[in-house]
Amino acid sequence: MKSVIIGAGTYGEVYLSYLSEAGVDVIGFLDDNSELHGKIVRGIPVLGGSDMLHTLRHSHGVEAVYCPIGNNRVRVHMLSTAHVLGYDTPNYIHPSALISHDATLGRGVYIFPQTIVLPYANIGDYVMVAQRTSISHHTTLHTGVFLSAGCNIGASLHVEEYAYCGMAATIMTGVKRIGKDSLIGAGAVVIRDVADKAVVAGVPAKILKYKE
Repeated sequence: MKSVIIGAGTYGEVYLSYLSEAGVDVIGFLDDNSELHGKIVRGIPVLGGSDMLHTLRHSHGVEAVYCPIGNNRVRVHMLSTAHVLGYDTPNYIHPSALISHDATLGRGVYIFPQTIVLPYANIGDYVMVAQRTSISHHTTLHTGVFLSAGCNIGASLHVEEYAYCGMAATIMTGVKRIGKDSLIGAGAVVIRDVADKAVVAGVPAKILKYKE
């Protein structure tokens, strides 16, 4: 199945490596930075901008789209647009990840090496989970969440849409809700609920500010 990756930056390069190992036929990148158009990245051409999604099915026979962009809203927008246009937005799960058969995964979910997902976890659409992260049982990651490397996510909680957890952040079991579009700083230990758009950091985590 011919595929493209949206985003020709470093994350795109990493996904190209993983997808190539998995036997995915990546024929090109799309990137809205016009300076990259026509260039070759790791042996793969940058075909043009994301507006090419409207024509690639017919012009290049592309059937699937991947978008490993760290900006949650951009990633969700690109993948949901691709889905509406009729492309497949497949999951990518690294072979070393341990995902329970009783966990639920949406579409366009990306999970990096050595991550563990326990039974009855629910991972929504367009979620990215970096390496060596642990997601406990009965926890829900809503649409567009990003968990950086080494995060530890406790049991029976909701991480709402577009929330971002920095490297090695811990959210303790007993917390019920991490708010929409919130940001958890690297190394933070969260022991209480986090409001929408809150930026928290520290041990224990405290509110630094709210996003505008």
